[in-house]
Amino acid sequence: MADDWRITVDFDDEGDGTQFVEWLSARRFESEERDKFGSRVAVSRDGPRVFLYADSEDLARDADGIVRALLSSEEKSAGVAFERWHPVEQDWKDASVPLPQTDEDIAAEHERQQAREAAESLASGHAEWEVRVSLPSREATDELADRLEAEGIPVTRRATFLLVGAVNQDEAKALAERLRAEAPEGAEVEVEPGGGMVWEVSPKNPFAVFGGLGG
Repeated sequence: MADDWRITVDFDDEGDGTQFVEWLSARRFESEERDKFGSRVAVSRDGPRVFLYADSEDLARDADGIVRALLSSEEKSAGVAFERWHPVEQDWKDASVPLPQTDEDIAAEHERQQAREAAESLASGHAEWEVRVSLPSREATDELADRLEAEGIPVTRRATFLLVGAVNQDEAKALAERLRAEAPEGAEVEVEPGGGMVWEVSPKNPFAVFGGLGG
């Protein structure tokens, strides 16, 4: 199921969130409602916030109506957001915001997503993305690692492979392109989500890696 639509119910108290999920579970739907929803609306909770996921706008709007009616009948106060998943930006946005249609709009969403990844990397001190370089020998591994570290680029060495951190996917791709050109024959270079290893070895200046590698 593509859960592209979401209702977020934001309570002030975690207990209210728990109780609201219990109310939803106990609700006796009319036969038409039960046939419509079935297993097509998934419910989850994170503390005081309750999320309802649906695979179509119509189904999500029906769920939104049920949520608001239930809150009203129980005289409960909560913020309710009706949202849609934006796959380019990798983020939930208000359902009134259309998906990007033009190349310019798609590029703008991509830039916002990359900026968010970079901000999360800076805030956590760990690389959101990593470049993994597998080399043919320990000597080749040490040689490449020494060269990168001499430039101020922090790396993690493990036998015959290196991990190099990047704040976002675009930076990781730029770094990988460079390393494919510089690594010795037989080396393999891959981009992958970060595992939190790289910057632990160089916490004072983890972002020296980005000089001149991408915009």
